[in-house]
Amino acid sequence: MPELLIKNGLVIDPERGEARLDILLSGGKIRRAARGIVPRPGLEVFDASGLWVFPGFIDAHVHAREPGAEESETILSAASAAAAGGVTSILLMPNTFPPLATPALLKKYCRRAAGAAVNVYFSAAATAGRAGRRAGNLAALKAAGAAAFTDDGSCLPRALLPRLIGTAAALGRPLLDHPEEFALTGAGAAHSRAAARLGLAGIPEKAEWLAVLRGVLAASFAGPLHLQHLSLAASVAALRLAKERGWPVTAETCPHYFALSERDIKRDDADFKMKPPLRADADRLAVLRGLADGTIDIVASDHAPHSALLKARGFKSAPFGVIGLETLAPLCVTRLVLAGVLSGRRLAQLLSANPARLLGLKAKGSLRPGADADLTVIDPVRQKRVPAAFVSKSANTPFKGMKLRGWPALTVVAGKIVYRAA
Repeated sequence: MPELLIKNGLVIDPERGEARLDILLSGGKIRRAARGIVPRPGLEVFDASGLWVFPGFIDAHVHAREPGAEESETILSAASAAAAGGVTSILLMPNTFPPLATPALLKKYCRRAAGAAVNVYFSAAATAGRAGRRAGNLAALKAAGAAAFTDDGSCLPRALLPRLIGTAAALGRPLLDHPEEFALTGAGAAHSRAAARLGLAGIPEKAEWLAVLRGVLAASFAGPLHLQHLSLAASVAALRLAKERGWPVTAETCPHYFALSERDIKRDDADFKMKPPLRADADRLAVLRGLADGTIDIVASDHAPHSALLKARGFKSAPFGVIGLETLAPLCVTRLVLAGVLSGRRLAQLLSANPARLLGLKAKGSLRPGADADLTVIDPVRQKRVPAAFVSKSANTPFKGMKLRGWPALTVVAGKIVYRAA
């Protein structure tokens, strides 16, 4: 295994805070974190002066589009995009074609991910065939390699939710829910006010917050539940109340929900079409508060690639979703840490420690000796515009051209450099 010494960086650990330390990596593990480590002859050294060193970022919400839509993304291209974005581990969603809903299919794609640039974990469909009618064989899916269960892209059915929560908890795997009442969403394409400007059907707020309320109430008596991509002030308030009562519910949000609002949609540009949609500015501010005060546990990209041909159909007909693996780090650094919303240590919790805890990755999310040698090294000074082309096979992002700081300088997985900025 390679040996690497990262010197002179500001080490930002979610457990111990910030300190200027050297970190020695050997045998795929963190061996030492101390000042003044003297390199041995032949040891590779990376000078991290002026840079921030985090435990490897873990993105708990990624769509790789394989199988079924490989023209937009594959498992290997998503992993390469993750490495370029400073992300060392990704959790893939099962809403593929066919869905990742059988042990045989899951085993097949676990084997395919073995050569990926970063750690790849798979969530499996929580319901049989991801059809929402009966529970899947979660025990068999766990044995085949499932790290989590979800019907992401669809809301878990109300009648099955308590049973699914209990089964997932008994198996030691998280259950993730996409909170959306589809009967209320209908043909909606955007948040109500933005939709009105575009002459489209709107997505009402209650489509999300009613499903969030249902989820937290189920968690109150059935067990742990993780809520995906929260976007509303009402959702954050419900989550905060649930946590105050000690209910076992966690949640994530995404950079687009704290960096943009529906007012940023100026024209019929489907790169701004996502689900849930961009909300009002008051919702954006509530999401920021939820991140700062510990209500929201995780920031995930919800990386949802689509080809330019599909997005060219316009807001009414294009699919929902935006890419995010390669902009996750700079958006979080620029809009959260450098903006004074939260500390570097809190960011390490949101992007490293908390997703590791959700997925039961006990050797990840920390910089303690003995932890896996997955590191994300960030340049907080370097500023550049979000490009129009990406390592990802797709480029559907609303952030093109935006100036951001906090781009990755180095991405290390199992002690091996998988990305180094030019």
